[in-house]
Amino acid sequence: MPTRNELKELAKLRLKEAETLFNAGLYDGAVYLCGYVVEMALKARICKLLNLEEYPSSGKLKSAYAVHDFYQLLLLSGLKNKVSSAHPDLHANWSITIPWSPEMRYQAKGTISKDKAEQILNAVRDKPNGVLKWIMKYW
Repeated sequence: MPTRNELKELAKLRLKEAETLFNAGLYDGAVYLCGYVVEMALKARICKLLNLEEYPSSGKLKSAYAVHDFYQLLLLSGLKNKVSSAHPDLHANWSITIPWSPEMRYQAKGTISKDKAEQILNAVRDKPNGVLKWIMKYW
């Protein structure tokens, strides 16, 4: 599994890739990658919290942490209570990103509109209350 620093770099790279896909009119792919931006950022935070150089890749830790569910990752990252007391714009951005699932990879082309994709992309990248920017304070 990737190291904590690799997860951080991958999160930022996937955001750039999502922006590139969005600009190319490939909205489904852009949203799909936005989910991995958030997932990798939360997993980097989990590594910090557990004082691990790498994300758990074997044994009992793997089975506990090998998840894609944002709510569960938020809980495992120790950030759930911080979200509760955060700026209302962050709450709005979380509510936009929470429905993401890796199952989105099976969606037909054109499932996600340009407006919806832009909303999700902005929820992830907005400053200072975008989901990624907020997680970066703690990773």
